Amino acid sequence: MNVERGFRRHLRWVVPLLLIPISAYVFALIAASALPSEDGPGIGWLVIVSGLGLGIAPVVFIILAIIGAQKTYRRSRLFEKKMQKRHAAWTRKMEQQIVAEGGPRCDFEARTMARVYATHWFEALARGDSLPSSDDFNLNLEPGESLLDQCRAKYARFYGQNVTYSTGGVFAMGSPLFVAGAMIGSAVGRANARAQAQRVAAAQWREIQYVDVLVTDRRLIIPVGSRTLSFYFNVVAAFFPELEAMTLTLDFGDRTEPLQIFSPGIAATSVLLVRQLKGVEGLHTHPALKPISDHAITA
Repeated sequence: MNVERGFRRHLRWVVPLLLIPISAYVFALIAASALPSEDGPGIGWLVIVSGLGLGIAPVVFIILAIIGAQKTYRRSRLFEKKMQKRHAAWTRKMEQQIVAEGGPRCDFEARTMARVYATHWFEALARGDSLPSSDDFNLNLEPGESLLDQCRAKYARFYGQNVTYSTGGVFAMGSPLFVAGAMIGSAVGRANARAQAQRVAAAQWREIQYVDVLVTDRRLIIPVGSRTLSFYFNVVAAFFPELEAMTLTLDFGDRTEPLQIFSPGIAATSVLLVRQLKGVEGLHTHPALKPISDHAITA
């Protein structure tokens, strides 16, 4: 939203407001000047038009003034502050809802801590240092593999699926009108069922749930239901880190369905992913990491 300043922004409602008495006065003069000669052939219509203008013009200018005042208010600093407060309240509500549903903390403090953590990773990897690792006795890591981080995140996979649907036949007896109505109703029902099946079968984000994401130097390990899934970095065909949106999307080509995780913790994971796939040079050149690289100290 562009905030406007100065008096000129008020002209869109001040001018119509001033035209209200002016238009009323002008049309009243026209009507008054025509009344003494109302026997003329065109004078009667002039009086009628003037009378209509006297009643309609002020209403039109009132409407224009109201619309202009609304536009001025919506581009004012006061309205901007109101919308910022409303957005902040909505954001806090969503953050609380995510935590209540078992998701990660996404408030300002959590995002700041995650960004600082990611910056430390960036600085260490840019210098060629190794990241501190930890142990998890429930994981059977590969030889030489290091567990580096763990975070809570929203998990989703993108794919379509086969959907079957059935519609019962219709059997109607009675008048031709009743039979026609039954046939039309059956056709509408079949069309709705087919459209619903197409929506369900279309490729979309599925399996949405909150999970723990374990990050190693080679893969993401994600327990989902009764399975523990591994997503190796070296088979990633394309990756899309979005630090501001707190999402990381991984495309594995034809190997498996795309993966998306949502968490403040994806900042550090994105740094590691860029380092593993693009090298140290990629840390400094990848545009998604610019908010981190601009504040990192690598000397």
